[in-house]
Amino acid sequence: MSIKEKESTAGGTLLIPEVGMGRLFYLDNLRSFALFLGILFHAAIVYAPKIGYAIQAKERADVFGYFCYYIHSFRMPLFYLISGYFSALVWQKKGMGNYILGRIQRILIPMVLGLVFLAPIQYFLVVKIHHPNLSYFQFYPNFFSMDYFAHSHIWFLVDLTLFSILFFLFPKLWIEKIAGLFPKNENFCFLGYVILTVSLTILGHSFFPRGDDVYGIDKLTFIYQFGFFLVGILSFYGKTIFEVIERGSTIASLNWLLAGLVVFLSFYQLEISDPLWMPYFTYGIEKRGLHILLWCLSPFIWTKFFVLAFERYLNVSNSFTVYLVDSSLPIYLLHHPISLLIAYYFREWDANVYLKFLLHTMIVFSSSFLIYDTLIKNTTILRKAFGLK
Repeated sequence: MSIKEKESTAGGTLLIPEVGMGRLFYLDNLRSFALFLGILFHAAIVYAPKIGYAIQAKERADVFGYFCYYIHSFRMPLFYLISGYFSALVWQKKGMGNYILGRIQRILIPMVLGLVFLAPIQYFLVVKIHHPNLSYFQFYPNFFSMDYFAHSHIWFLVDLTLFSILFFLFPKLWIEKIAGLFPKNENFCFLGYVILTVSLTILGHSFFPRGDDVYGIDKLTFIYQFGFFLVGILSFYGKTIFEVIERGSTIASLNWLLAGLVVFLSFYQLEISDPLWMPYFTYGIEKRGLHILLWCLSPFIWTKFFVLAFERYLNVSNSFTVYLVDSSLPIYLLHHPISLLIAYYFREWDANVYLKFLLHTMIVFSSSFLIYDTLIKNTTILRKAFGLK
């Protein structure tokens, strides 16, 4: 495998490996897809029943609930799988110094920006619902107290920063040896990765229920997501999951799609009835074990499906895909406060729920891209603050 540089991604130059079938642009495009999917998720959840959110409309529809639980079943683990893969790639091909510099520029700086300027908006709007006369400047100093401080949508960068530190500290020779323990057969290796993430999640859940957090970090979610970041690292050394050497058949893709739908529908029922509020051994362990199995299995199945689909149809790089890859992180950071602001004003509006969702989504996308194109993209200090080169 050889390496070339590509001027893109939500944070500057990204190393793209080459294999026999060409450069893996589909991974770059898949990562930006995962981020943009989050924008739809945060718009839909405002109108979704059976799922909690900071601000929600009175009128809701079941279709948005199904959509949100579906996206929730794979999106962030998919993101962390790819992040782990590229973390290992950059370390091996560009060295420790470039790895550290890249993490500072593309993760740490945007994380600080988000926590200081973007995250407070969510909690201000939530409090303002009950205190209409409260001003943002009155609320802002209190946000950094123990009573209010939380990460909002910046949590994924907080976790990714900590994951990157753990990867930095862990001996790379050990990681390579661990990767070598997994079977070379792709299907058995896939099963091994599932067992690894299930084991880590059950171990974490034996001590921590969902919602048990420290400094805004949900302990169970942190362990669960770290499992996928770790698998992403192992998959780089084991050359599995992401490197599609031979293009999969349409039948294979349809099989993964069908498997993903079956697993999601089962996961949905368990996620509704068993929200993981109690540690593993304090509840029916058979049902909870199945819940965790499906929670871990779903991301792997959907990752396989999307990798095959993106390799077949979106293994390309042109001006449009490069623009989307470059803009994905800044747009994601910007969209959430805008989406919540719209939710705040739409929540009492007596209108058709589908119309509200459509307008909500259009305003969020157009406003976020407008700010990116007019301010961030063309201002050096803002480019650096939002993780761009």
